[in-house]
Amino acid sequence: MRFNLQTLPKLAVSAKLLCLLMVVMCGAVPSTRSVRLYNDCSSSDVRIDMKGRVLADDIKSNKFRNLTIRSQNFNVKLTIFAEESKRYLCFNRNWKLVGSKRFRGEMCQFYEEMLEIGYNRYRSVADETRYIGFNKKGRPLRDRQQPQPLKAAAAHDKCLNFLKFDTDFSIGEHNRRMSGGAVITKTDAETMWRSRSALRHLRHHNHHRNFIGGQS
Repeated sequence: MRFNLQTLPKLAVSAKLLCLLMVVMCGAVPSTRSVRLYNDCSSSDVRIDMKGRVLADDIKSNKFRNLTIRSQNFNVKLTIFAEESKRYLCFNRNWKLVGSKRFRGEMCQFYEEMLEIGYNRYRSVADETRYIGFNKKGRPLRDRQQPQPLKAAAAHDKCLNFLKFDTDFSIGEHNRRMSGGAVITKTDAETMWRSRSALRHLRHHNHHRNFIGGQS
């Protein structure tokens, strides 16, 4: 191909398309990650026991907390698998969260939503109006407790929010190395993160107010 002023714009567009395609392909690669899901409403990790019960209430035991999140078939659908009890996190026909020994298709698949405030949410592939959520006692949200669009969603924000931690990551060990002995717990780290977020929001609000005031 002879390069001239007419061919250069076409080459630039082709290069952009190629870069975009590479980004999409990289983002679509199936992934597997071992994590713990910390629910903001119950202040505890999700666990699936040997009987298939799904709870987020046991703050004393580390059993059944390690979960494997896996994307499938080069798409954004995820499965959540309990490593110790060998069960999938699923909705049953009554839309109750259960631990299933068998993979039940879309009833055991979720979309992961990443919020700007740092939390993750998990929405059912089978019914996109339903989310994984727990009340303050660590029990799964019942059907009537599921948030309705534009109505009750705000009241249940905390109960749908999760923090995702690697199973081999220790906040205490990290802070001991960084501070020479001082220990910051997961709760302390979360509180500090929220304080920084609130401060950034306040600064943005004041900046916006000053900008409007300067124009009037």
